[in-house]
Amino acid sequence: MKVKIICVWKSQYINVKKNWTLAPLTPHHLAALFPPDVEVSIHNEQIRPVDYNIDADLVAITYLTLSACRAYEIADQFRLRKTPVVMGGFHASAFPEEALLHADAVVVGEAEYVIQELVDDFKRKSLKKIYKSTIQHDLKGLPTPRYDLIEKEFVLPHTIQATRGCPYRCSFCSIITFNDGFRVRPIDDVVRDITSFEGRNYIQNKVLSFTDNNLIGNKKYAKELFQKITPLKKWWTSQLSLDMAYDKELMMLAAKSGCVSVFIGIESFSQESLKSVKKHHNKIADYKKAIKAFHDYGIYVTAGVIVGFDEDTKDSIRKIPEIVLELGIDLPFVVILTPNYGTELYTQFSQENRIISEDWSRYNTFTAVYRPKNMSAEELNIAFLEMWRDTHSVSKTLKRICSNSLKWNSSGFLWRFIDNSFIMSQNLLGKYPIIRSE
Repeated sequence: MKVKIICVWKSQYINVKKNWTLAPLTPHHLAALFPPDVEVSIHNEQIRPVDYNIDADLVAITYLTLSACRAYEIADQFRLRKTPVVMGGFHASAFPEEALLHADAVVVGEAEYVIQELVDDFKRKSLKKIYKSTIQHDLKGLPTPRYDLIEKEFVLPHTIQATRGCPYRCSFCSIITFNDGFRVRPIDDVVRDITSFEGRNYIQNKVLSFTDNNLIGNKKYAKELFQKITPLKKWWTSQLSLDMAYDKELMMLAAKSGCVSVFIGIESFSQESLKSVKKHHNKIADYKKAIKAFHDYGIYVTAGVIVGFDEDTKDSIRKIPEIVLELGIDLPFVVILTPNYGTELYTQFSQENRIISEDWSRYNTFTAVYRPKNMSAEELNIAFLEMWRDTHSVSKTLKRICSNSLKWNSSGFLWRFIDNSFIMSQNLLGKYPIIRSE
């Protein structure tokens, strides 16, 4: 039996056709779940177009909401060629009946406990419509991802997961919809996955990216993990919460273990906005001190910022570029508030009749799909794009690059220089976020 896993990709930027920077983990983890008698191959649309004339008995497609329409196009083409299709991922789990219009079967939620059943049913020619586990996996004994199947074009192919879920309950976040609570993998399994990877050059062997939603959700676990990976002498990055900055031991262990870059969800510069979406653990008064704490340990900070909260105005959005500089943020990643299906925010906006689009291609976090409180959706789109251009202008980008706080830390400064230079160059080339009118 031959299975082709297709990871659907759709750019969030105008004129960007490929993205070969970071290899996704999901398809390679899925490939490792199939039994040994199944021949598995992987195709990432980030690298090349889909080849429909492939030798496969079953096509498995994984996708997010942004790429749902593209995933359906791909599935329809394979089914026209009489190749069975199974779909899975966040969006398929949220809308299984929609996915079944384009697939022979849908995996809802986590796949670990259902892959063997799906394979057995396929061999018997008796595929079910829905495969859904009644329990979540405890994350013990997960196989090492099929790193051997990663396309050679990816610059940073070594991705890994140590935890799932997040201990916080932010109302805009879809993570808690599909991950009840916070789970951790055995640390020895994580170390095994790190040491089993062999890159093609120094950078690939040196840099490791954790795909966790909040790597420090269990601080005791995180400290033990950092101690165990210190001898591996890696440079690593991850997404985690701002409260890491308040734990000196955690910061010291992270830096010692090779943490060079973090993505932190700052979300807003309005405490009222944070309160409205249940992000109570973020305190705006502490932002500057917290970012400095990361810098003191040589750690580069990418800050996630969201615009479009009910407290936001066009004027408050215009102030963001200057606030970013004042706080010392190395790279701001600003998006528009997006009420993804299954979140508390979606339920609220739906009840208030504020959802204006269910065209999934618009759910790219760069286009307003709801009615904001203090402006129209189109005004929010315009204010966002103007702010984005200003934030990544030559002058403000150079100010971030030349800031002294990380200047003499080689790894942190390297991250700052590469990230900011890349985004600025995209800005100069007119490769802006995709903004669609109502």
